Amino acid sequence: MDPAEPRVFRQERVHNQVDRGILEAFRRSNVDGPYPLDWVTVRAEARRGGVTRLYFGIAEDLGEPIHGSEPGAAPVFFRHEIPTADEPLYRASFAELAHLAHRPIAS
Repeated sequence: MDPAEPRVFRQERVHNQVDRGILEAFRRSNVDGPYPLDWVTVRAEARRGGVTRLYFGIAEDLGEPIHGSEPGAAPVFFRHEIPTADEPLYRASFAELAHLAHRPIAS
Protein backbone atom coordinates (compact mmCIF):
# COMPACT_ATOMS: atom_id res chain seq x y z
CA MET A 1 0.00 0.00 0.00
CA ASP A 2 1.28 3.46 -0.87
CA PRO A 3 2.21 5.49 2.27
CA ALA A 4 0.18 8.37 0.84
CA GLU A 5 -3.00 6.28 0.90
CA PRO A 6 -5.15 6.42 4.03
CA ARG A 7 -4.66 3.59 6.52
CA VAL A 8 -7.83 2.24 8.10
CA PHE A 9 -8.30 -0.13 11.03
CA ARG A 10 -11.82 -1.38 11.80
CA GLN A 11 -12.86 -3.63 14.65
CA GLU A 12 -16.48 -3.90 15.77
CA ARG A 13 -17.53 -0.40 16.91
CA VAL A 14 -14.16 1.32 16.30
CA HIS A 15 -12.79 2.84 13.10
CA ASN A 16 -9.32 4.45 13.18
CA GLN A 17 -8.05 6.20 10.09
CA VAL A 18 -4.72 7.86 9.33
CA ASP A 19 -4.51 10.12 6.33
CA ARG A 20 -1.49 12.34 5.58
CA GLY A 21 -0.21 12.03 9.14
CA ILE A 22 -3.53 12.80 10.88
CA LEU A 23 -5.29 10.23 13.09
CA GLU A 24 -9.07 10.21 13.29
CA ALA A 25 -10.66 7.87 15.84
CA PHE A 26 -14.31 7.02 15.30
CA ARG A 27 -16.73 5.14 17.51
CA ARG A 28 -20.32 4.66 16.57
CA SER A 29 -21.25 7.11 19.31
CA ASN A 30 -18.76 9.91 18.46
CA VAL A 31 -15.68 11.08 16.57
CA ASP A 32 -12.43 12.11 18.23
CA GLY A 33 -9.80 14.04 16.36
CA PRO A 34 -8.27 14.82 14.06
CA TYR A 35 -4.87 14.60 15.79
CA PRO A 36 -1.42 14.62 14.17
CA LEU A 37 -0.12 11.05 14.20
CA ASP A 38 3.24 12.33 15.43
CA TRP A 39 1.56 13.36 18.69
CA VAL A 40 -0.56 10.27 19.37
CA THR A 41 0.11 7.64 22.01
CA VAL A 42 -1.98 4.61 22.95
CA ARG A 43 -1.72 2.81 26.26
CA ALA A 44 -3.26 -0.59 26.98
CA GLU A 45 -4.47 -1.54 30.44
CA ALA A 46 -5.57 -5.10 31.24
CA ARG A 47 -8.87 -5.13 33.13
CA ARG A 48 -10.98 -7.82 34.72
CA GLY A 49 -13.23 -10.08 32.72
CA GLY A 50 -11.01 -10.47 29.64
CA VAL A 51 -11.16 -6.76 28.78
CA THR A 52 -8.35 -4.38 27.84
CA ARG A 53 -8.89 -0.64 27.98
CA LEU A 54 -7.08 1.46 25.38
CA TYR A 55 -6.23 5.07 26.24
CA PHE A 56 -5.52 7.33 23.26
CA GLY A 57 -3.66 10.46 24.25
CA ILE A 58 -1.04 13.03 23.36
CA ALA A 59 2.59 11.94 23.73
CA GLU A 60 4.73 13.86 26.18
CA ASP A 61 7.86 12.87 24.27
CA LEU A 62 7.44 12.66 20.50
CA GLY A 63 10.15 10.00 20.37
CA GLU A 64 8.22 7.55 22.54
CA PRO A 65 6.46 4.53 21.01
CA ILE A 66 2.90 5.04 19.82
CA HIS A 67 1.71 1.94 21.70
CA GLY A 68 2.72 0.76 25.14
CA SER A 69 1.46 -0.76 28.35
CA GLU A 70 2.72 1.86 30.80
CA PRO A 71 0.19 4.58 31.56
CA GLY A 72 1.50 8.06 30.94
CA ALA A 73 0.62 11.42 32.40
CA ALA A 74 -0.37 12.79 28.99
CA PRO A 75 -3.95 13.94 28.43
CA VAL A 76 -6.32 11.23 27.20
CA PHE A 77 -8.74 12.15 24.41
CA PHE A 78 -10.32 8.75 23.75
CA ARG A 79 -10.91 5.55 25.75
CA HIS A 80 -12.15 2.27 24.38
CA GLU A 81 -12.55 -1.20 25.89
CA ILE A 82 -11.80 -4.22 23.74
CA PRO A 83 -11.74 -7.97 24.33
CA THR A 84 -8.22 -8.84 25.52
CA ALA A 85 -8.10 -11.53 22.80
CA ASP A 86 -8.34 -8.73 20.18
CA GLU A 87 -5.43 -6.72 21.60
CA PRO A 88 -2.86 -8.25 19.17
CA LEU A 89 -4.94 -6.98 16.22
CA TYR A 90 -4.83 -3.47 17.63
CA ARG A 91 -1.12 -3.75 18.47
CA ALA A 92 -0.37 -4.73 14.84
CA SER A 93 -2.29 -1.69 13.61
CA PHE A 94 -0.37 0.59 16.01
CA ALA A 95 2.95 -0.89 14.80
CA GLU A 96 2.01 0.12 11.26
CA LEU A 97 1.15 3.63 12.46
CA ALA A 98 4.50 3.83 14.27
CA HIS A 99 6.21 2.99 11.00
CA LEU A 100 4.27 5.71 9.16
CA ALA A 101 5.13 8.28 11.83
CA HIS A 102 8.80 7.20 12.08
CA ARG A 103 8.25 6.38 15.74
CA PRO A 104 9.66 3.40 17.64
CA ILE A 105 7.65 0.24 18.22
CA ALA A 106 7.29 -0.79 21.85
CA SER A 107 8.95 -4.10 22.67
